[in-house]
Amino acid sequence: MNIFRIFPVVSLLALLAGAVLAGNSAPIAVSQPWVRALPPTQANTAAYLVIDNPTGVAVTITGASTDIAERVEFHTTREVDGYQRMEQLQQLELAPGQRLELAPGGTHLMLLGLQRMPAVGEQVQLCLYVAGGEETCFSAEVRREGGQSSHEHHHH
Repeated sequence: MNIFRIFPVVSLLALLAGAVLAGNSAPIAVSQPWVRALPPTQANTAAYLVIDNPTGVAVTITGASTDIAERVEFHTTREVDGYQRMEQLQQLELAPGQRLELAPGGTHLMLLGLQRMPAVGEQVQLCLYVAGGEETCFSAEVRREGGQSSHEHHHH
């Protein structure tokens, strides 16, 4: 009779252990992160990185954050009537096995409402949030380098 009382407890523990183990597998992998250094008078800057989806299922990145800015948004650059325009994206979608490069002149993270502009060589902590509740946090070095002029983000 005691075994019937123990069975539900053991089953619940097994389910919890499985949920914890499943939560440890990151749905995305981040590499090559960096934040653009701009003059200290600027209130916004951009972050760039490569995101890989190593899983066999589609992944949706629903948001991002950093402790140095009021908010982080996904932006992309589109040509409209011969001019390059920034457009906010609500989320980023990655197909199974897809690699998404967030780079100058294309899709990137905008760090808006900076408390202060980080200096070259500093490390900035960023987090990406995936639908389903997972988060991937990483450190990005602040640099001046990039494929395009630092003036591309001044109109934000």
